[in-house]
Amino acid sequence: MDYVDHLDRTDSPGIRRAIEEVPAPALAATNSLMASFARPWSRRWLLRGAVAGATGAALTSAGALGALAVHAEALEGGDTLKTFFSIIATGEELFVTLYRLGVANAERLGFNFAQKDALAAIAVEEQIHRDFAVANGGTPVTNNFSFPHGAETFTNREFFLATQQLAEELTNGALLAFIKDTASMGLPRIAQIGGQLMQVEGGHRVVGRVILGANPWDNWAFGPVALEHFTDVPAAVTAAGFLSPREGNNFPFVPVSLEFPGVINRHP
Repeated sequence: MDYVDHLDRTDSPGIRRAIEEVPAPALAATNSLMASFARPWSRRWLLRGAVAGATGAALTSAGALGALAVHAEALEGGDTLKTFFSIIATGEELFVTLYRLGVANAERLGFNFAQKDALAAIAVEEQIHRDFAVANGGTPVTNNFSFPHGAETFTNREFFLATQQLAEELTNGALLAFIKDTASMGLPRIAQIGGQLMQVEGGHRVVGRVILGANPWDNWAFGPVALEHFTDVPAAVTAAGFLSPREGNNFPFVPVSLEFPGVINRHP
């Protein structure tokens, strides 16, 4: 039984509320992120598009129905899931900032063209993750960040790569907690998206190890369990030195362009 058929069977309050309450702009935003999401949607779900009022026409696509399924689980998760998406949105803005400034200072940091290109692709991926979290109710708690090595992060190659590794290891541990918590909340599609995010963030860690010249490049058989719950993330990120901006160590989030054709699978 696929996930949508399960929703058909249970006809959960979250699905009914999603059909009635998801604002057209929010649905459209997520629809644009999930337009390529493909699965054999049931005939019953295709017929449900007619009840969505002004958004009824949009709901005839599998992408829109996928967006509706995610919004339904988001409603089921309530304020807790909004908090989770806010944590993700904040973290992704932090990482966009790290990679954007790494690319801007690539020559000073000694990155060759291929390394700079890889970091630019990662910045785009982090921006896509941030936009998805915001589209699903997340609100960044800050748009200004610090780094453990301050401004030297972007003048010293060793400091930048150490920061990159710390950031990605924190992210992978955080997403393990996200998957665990959302699964225990009975939100399988949201938990699956956590897995999709973790796949990518694990790749980012390996990219950094390749640039470092580490041997071997990939050295984790299992990702370490670092946090008990996803709500532990802000304290861990603060303790690592990323959320204490001050004079001389205050870096604002600036969005990066998504115009990077090499980045594929842009929708969960």
